[in-house]
Amino acid sequence: MFIWKDMENPEKKIIGVVMLVFMLLALMPSFVDACSCIWKGPFLSVARDAPLVIIGKIIRHHPGKSPAMDVLVLETLKGGILDSGMTIQMGDGMHCRPAMDMFPVGTSWILAINGPGAKAGNGWAISHCGEYWLRLENHDVVGSIDGEMKQVKRMPLTQLKRSLLYPRFNENFSGRVVSGKPYSRPFGSRFAFVLEPAPDGWEIAIREYGRDENLARLTPPFHFAPNPREIAGWHLLANPSACINRPYRADAGPANPRRFIFSPEVGKSIIYGSETGKADVKKVEAFGRGVLKIEKYKLSEGKDGCPKIEWLDFSVRLEGGY
Repeated sequence: MFIWKDMENPEKKIIGVVMLVFMLLALMPSFVDACSCIWKGPFLSVARDAPLVIIGKIIRHHPGKSPAMDVLVLETLKGGILDSGMTIQMGDGMHCRPAMDMFPVGTSWILAINGPGAKAGNGWAISHCGEYWLRLENHDVVGSIDGEMKQVKRMPLTQLKRSLLYPRFNENFSGRVVSGKPYSRPFGSRFAFVLEPAPDGWEIAIREYGRDENLARLTPPFHFAPNPREIAGWHLLANPSACINRPYRADAGPANPRRFIFSPEVGKSIIYGSETGKADVKKVEAFGRGVLKIEKYKLSEGKDGCPKIEWLDFSVRLEGGY
């Protein structure tokens, strides 16, 4: 080329070098789609950002330029699919996906699919920008579950399901509710804090999406005293005995702030009845705890000295999860 014959000409030398660089780039695979990502965390952290989490068995491998593997879906833990089988795109050296040989045919896995970095296009793929997979061995899962990078742990599958479905939460918020109107605010991954209208105030409820159960209904006391879940006008009187029809003829309402407990196991493994005791209350409290503080309010006259609440300002703190 002319550049090498005319080394004394600086301008031609620069032009020749630029042309050579472009020619070399044209002969190399594109770097635009090459993988570049940092490790985003263990499974229980990254699975929250994946739209689909399944338990699957590896059926067959499809090696080649675009490697992929067929997976039989045994159970869906998050999201939804229409078929029991799926093809997942795997690592090809360019995209941020794990190598297919890490997943032998016949083995079973927990897979968080199409997470950040997977570059799935129009299909399904697994990212390796975090621990998006766990090996299933008998009734345990093995891998980087909730620790440091490459820190292998073992956990019962049932415990992993609970942790995936109900991750830890700690939330604070405030609001106002008006007489006769409900208030609802989502929190955690599957819950709503609700103030449900009552004749002279509201009842505190915790709802799980898809269920009618009040998960806070096992907040003690169960008998002979007003419950902290109840918010009534007479609770806010300077002299509560002015309300003739107050429950239990109580001298005072529940303390402010109101403390309550809740768990998704209420109505499932924990059912209220004569056998409900301290052990069950401890189980409920171990999952979820809430505090509602009444900040401001306005009362209006009611029957028999029992006022109604026109409006109520409050603040709430909720914490719990597995």
